[in-house]
Amino acid sequence: MRSPLPTAVLGGLLLIIGAPLLLLARLVVLLPGFPEAMRGRARLLLLSAAFLLVYEIDGRSGREIRRSGRQGGCDRLAALNRRFYGWGFAVAGIELNCAPPPRIPADRPVIVLARHAGAFNSALMAHLIARDLGRDTYTIAKRCAALTPGLRAVYADSGVVFCRFDQEGKAVALQQLRKQASGALPSDALLLFPEGTNYSVKRWRQAIETMRAAGRDAHAIQAEQCPHVMPIHPTGAWMLATSAPTADVVVLAQTGLEDLTGADGLGYPSIGTGEVRVGWWHIPADEVPRERAEFAAWLRGQWREVDSWIATARSAGTMEDVAAVHPSKPLRPVH
Repeated sequence: MRSPLPTAVLGGLLLIIGAPLLLLARLVVLLPGFPEAMRGRARLLLLSAAFLLVYEIDGRSGREIRRSGRQGGCDRLAALNRRFYGWGFAVAGIELNCAPPPRIPADRPVIVLARHAGAFNSALMAHLIARDLGRDTYTIAKRCAALTPGLRAVYADSGVVFCRFDQEGKAVALQQLRKQASGALPSDALLLFPEGTNYSVKRWRQAIETMRAAGRDAHAIQAEQCPHVMPIHPTGAWMLATSAPTADVVVLAQTGLEDLTGADGLGYPSIGTGEVRVGWWHIPADEVPRERAEFAAWLRGQWREVDSWIATARSAGTMEDVAAVHPSKPLRPVH
């Protein structure tokens, strides 16, 4: 087995060599007067350095990654995610403003359907699931989602299954989703990103063009009415819902991380404060449709709610302002 030490050493060398640039990025974050696009990229650089330190140096140097089954792997991932999003956000000048979590009965698993946007957002969803819902996260991911050897090892240890997203790989992915859902324990959260890819305005436009080319004009019109989210692919979520019929559903909306790559990739203005806002709402299992076409229509309706939530969260001054627009979804800030 190849030793993890060379990866940790390489990460350490990168941080040492890049130390002056990281100091400059920290000054850009702290001092007023810099353009918001520059400030966002400085935050991204600092967060990337924190990523290397947590997952490749602290997570790999001289430590054997445990392979002791479900709980051991999830505990390991949760600890690293907690470290990364704790002081990593602090160093990068990012504030996490998260609504209180929904109350889920402890006697059933939960399906978490999350919006996909921004750097490091996948791990953030797993972090929130562990921290606020107290659940172990199981999911599938594209192979490219594990950016480094350290993260790839921790993901694999915690039950993340990597799949190719070609035609054959998608069939394997659906089988994995069925397997994860049918074997889910009450302590488990089945995480999925129905959009399938990170949001950008270019991808959003391309998806709409693809739908029109395929004759799906009605879906293209619906997508045009939701400019803050990618069009969804309901098949994977439907597979989870039918394979775990007693599972409740949580819809998880988040926005702010996409600002780190610059507003030029967005179809809407940057928040401009370095803030990441999170809201989620709970749908009991008996309110989730199970018939395929009905489920797809229901999920598209949920994503219209996500789009509306993002529009409000990006324009409102406080999370109380967001709650005023969505009174059925309490989004009070956590102090």
